[in-house]
Amino acid sequence: MKNILFKNGTVVNHNNITKSDVLISNKKIIQIDENIKVEGQFEVIDCNGMLVFPGMIDAHTHMGIPIKDGWSADDFESGSKSALNGGVTAIVDFTVLEKDQSLVESINERNKLAEKSVIDVALHCNITRFDKNILAEIPEIIKMGYNSFKVFTTYEEANMMLTYNQIEEVSKIIYDNGGLLMVHSEDNNVIKKASEPLIAKKLIHPKYHAIARPPEAEVVAIEKMAEISERTGCKTYIVHLNTAKGLNIAKDCANMYVETCPQYLLLDDSVYEREDGAMFVASPPLRKQEDCAALWQGIENGWVDVLATDHCPFMLADKQKGIPFQNIPNGIGGVETLFPVMLNQFIERGISLSRLVQLICANPARIFDLNDNYGELTIGKKANLVIVDPNKIESDWTGKLRSKTDWNAFSEFPAIFPEKVIISGEVIN
Repeated sequence: MKNILFKNGTVVNHNNITKSDVLISNKKIIQIDENIKVEGQFEVIDCNGMLVFPGMIDAHTHMGIPIKDGWSADDFESGSKSALNGGVTAIVDFTVLEKDQSLVESINERNKLAEKSVIDVALHCNITRFDKNILAEIPEIIKMGYNSFKVFTTYEEANMMLTYNQIEEVSKIIYDNGGLLMVHSEDNNVIKKASEPLIAKKLIHPKYHAIARPPEAEVVAIEKMAEISERTGCKTYIVHLNTAKGLNIAKDCANMYVETCPQYLLLDDSVYEREDGAMFVASPPLRKQEDCAALWQGIENGWVDVLATDHCPFMLADKQKGIPFQNIPNGIGGVETLFPVMLNQFIERGISLSRLVQLICANPARIFDLNDNYGELTIGKKANLVIVDPNKIESDWTGKLRSKTDWNAFSEFPAIFPEKVIISGEVIN
């Protein structure tokens, strides 16, 4: 195993930025200090002018899952390779609970698929069926080391939805056993009321996807989840929050974590009018510029806890023109561009890079019990590092992507890709 000294870099942690050397040996960080001297078999990599980050975590991915009549384009092999190319050295994916399957069986099946990954994979456990056997499994699964459980307040048509009363019962069990509830927060009744007239009129354009799932759907669901969280005491994590009003509610809830995604910071619903507008269809939909601005304010104010991608990419052929909006496969890719695009955005906007590390590394490590190896560059952690030249800003970078997909939502945004990614002490590129 290589022993490597990274010299003269600027180390970016969640709580400080320092000019330091980093020494790694046997897959671990063994020293961080100014001007480290070494003897013996050590490779020296000069990082002068470079930023040295911890390996990033994408806490919300969907590798190779069934959506509508197709599958997301990246499996664990291609998705993890693309993640690594962008500086992500760990992902947290989701189980898929099949009919009559137990939660433990869904975990085992997903872990088997994840064996193809070239980076670390943790799992959230989806609860898309409510019965006494499912509820009885939750305490044991938490003892197994899986602390996060996701429920849906919509997708009734796909048999994935739990009612608010059912979610409250799940919350109580999760709270009693020290776990975390994750919620896809879009109210099903609001969506039905908005979408049914559009479908009846046979309106098919992608722009109706956003109209059919209005901002009120998120607001109503988050209001109800805040009430449930207050009654049960259960820590509740709102995935892909995307409205100003939703954020305003969530930030005042003591037990609530907020996740948002690059697409909700950088894109608005005007893109549905583009020739490739169907490719931007994801749930929840893209919103207005004022919502994007509110989320950026939330990042600066500390109201947003995690930045993740909801990585679920599709090929151009999967979203051909003429598909009715309600039948377009939902999902946008992003695991490979999460760090490169957002790094440039934070630099352009003058936001501390320590805040970026909080959002894509330290906070997800803390929230999802990955602290043993992730969260910061410090002695004893796994030697996962990302070396970046902050001056190497690229505008035409799609050719270097390793995802299987042939389309990227963020291609118009400048990006700063890593010069080197080190995972478990091995230099990858």
